[in-house]
Amino acid sequence: MTQSPAQTFGGILSALVTPYRADFSLNEEIIPGLIDHELAQGVAGFYVGGSTGEAFLQSPEERGRLIAAVARAAKGRGTLIAHVGTIATEDTLRIARSAADAGFDAVSAIPPFYYDFSAAELIAHYKALAAATPLPVVVYNFGGRTGKLGPNEIMQLLDDPRIIGIKHTSQDLFQLERFKAHRPDAVVYNGYDEMCLGGLAMGADGAIGTTYNFMGHLFVALYKAFQEGRMAEALALQKRANRVIEVLIDVGVFPATKGFLKLQGFDCGECRAPFRRLDAKDWQKLEACAAEFLND
Repeated sequence: MTQSPAQTFGGILSALVTPYRADFSLNEEIIPGLIDHELAQGVAGFYVGGSTGEAFLQSPEERGRLIAAVARAAKGRGTLIAHVGTIATEDTLRIARSAADAGFDAVSAIPPFYYDFSAAELIAHYKALAAATPLPVVVYNFGGRTGKLGPNEIMQLLDDPRIIGIKHTSQDLFQLERFKAHRPDAVVYNGYDEMCLGGLAMGADGAIGTTYNFMGHLFVALYKAFQEGRMAEALALQKRANRVIEVLIDVGVFPATKGFLKLQGFDCGECRAPFRRLDAKDWQKLEACAAEFLND
């Protein structure tokens, strides 16, 4: 029996960071070790080139190189979803071709933003992507950053069999449940790490998150506990993760994520400007947090 997208693509996926050298060029050499490190934590795969990966601070060529480097490093291990979203349809299709050529399992895209695109224009953008790539498409719903793609439009997109699911980065878990009810076979990912358990309880098939780069093991354990009905344990793991996320938000989510990885032995460089660099006080906070919650 053929598995549904929810069965095929579910689980805990790391929204992979993009490693840079000191000059902020792509550091492809560290990617194999980083992939091994995160797979060893138990993650089911990787979401490559999204917000965590600093996609909008990179050229389409760089994004294609990152996609290819991750595919080489993964060697068929885990689900690979390439985020190919841009504000220009042609650039999105170009990056999607790189993902197909690299052997990725699916592509995802945030709606084009900045310009006041109509809902019809955004739907046409996704339809063009679905028509142009042999890979299935996962909509990236991040209304706090993009706007115009509402619940009705998302459900319309989910009616297209080429569009297999949604990454729902929103505190509105009612919408998440409604998307899953609208198309039960679709894969629905929770997007906010601090609400992972809530998303699962409302019907998500898995989660894609920034913090899974350095504490994927906690969320893999949470996911397993939830699936096995051990709710008190799952909640305890969510609370533990949220103590770390509080520090992450205080320091700066993406720079701090790379900071935690550096403490684990993976120097992925700084985030590109205009993200700020970590200072001595930031490092003190990260080191204290890691000692209390991550070093076990």
